[in-house]
Amino acid sequence: MKNFILIFGISIFLCKPSYGQKALMAEYDECISKAEAFYNEKEYKESARTYSLAFDKAGSKGRSKDRYNAARSWSMANVPDSAFFNLQRLAEKQYYDNIDQIFKEEDFNSLHTDKRWQPLLDLILKNKNNKLPDGWFRAGSKPNSYFMDVDKGVGKDGNDVITIKSVDKLINGFGTVMQNFLSEKYLGKKIKMTGYLKTQDVEGWAGFWLRIDGEKGSKELAFDNMKNGKTDRSVKGTTNWVKYEIVLDVPENATNIAFGALLVETGQIWFDKIDFEIADRKTETTGVDRQFKEPKNLNISK
Repeated sequence: MKNFILIFGISIFLCKPSYGQKALMAEYDECISKAEAFYNEKEYKESARTYSLAFDKAGSKGRSKDRYNAARSWSMANVPDSAFFNLQRLAEKQYYDNIDQIFKEEDFNSLHTDKRWQPLLDLILKNKNNKLPDGWFRAGSKPNSYFMDVDKGVGKDGNDVITIKSVDKLINGFGTVMQNFLSEKYLGKKIKMTGYLKTQDVEGWAGFWLRIDGEKGSKELAFDNMKNGKTDRSVKGTTNWVKYEIVLDVPENATNIAFGALLVETGQIWFDKIDFEIADRKTETTGVDRQFKEPKNLNISK
């Protein structure tokens, strides 16, 4: 308590009160200047407290860049609640939409594993009006460790595509963008999924994946992610647009089909032109089939 009083007293001394709007703004600016100085000196907790003092003197208001920098200071001071408070206020009240800056900000690395991180990013994306296309959603074992969004004009034909990019330096897991759809159209048949994938500096591996699900709560009936199928076709390093395919049997008791693209560990991928078709029954499957019942109607080629 003694240390807190001393520090608070120093902040009050550095930000002497004055009267009138101009004087108030001058006082606010003085506090912000001191907060920035504390940050540069790596006195992160004192920097954060001085930012808070500035906001208090301005009636709980503050410039966008100051709220952002306050969140950086609180994050570096290991006070995530206050960091998220400032980022949430920034996103809600001031409609902050620079998600690229948020992702690249190393001061926020400690926040990436917090359950509040992804909802914050979703709110910023909503403000930016740049959500994932309808039907797509983010998932994986470490979704908060990746930037998953629409990248404009970089597709195979210059179109908009979805990208997955690592934001943490070390990731023990993966991120994926995926969809689900009912399996009725493909029951008792072979399904072929094709798509184009581009990669950059992929340290782990990347690929498309396709999964055939049974009744809720049961194990998958068939699966391939281009690494754990019959052969390893996973993609690493930097590659240009390449077309890949996955072929699986769809048992008659299948209920759902899930698919997407995934990135394991670090790097960046883009994917484009995913398509599905019924494959000829003689086509070899690429994945692991848990079970398959021979269809009654053998004339199933497209």
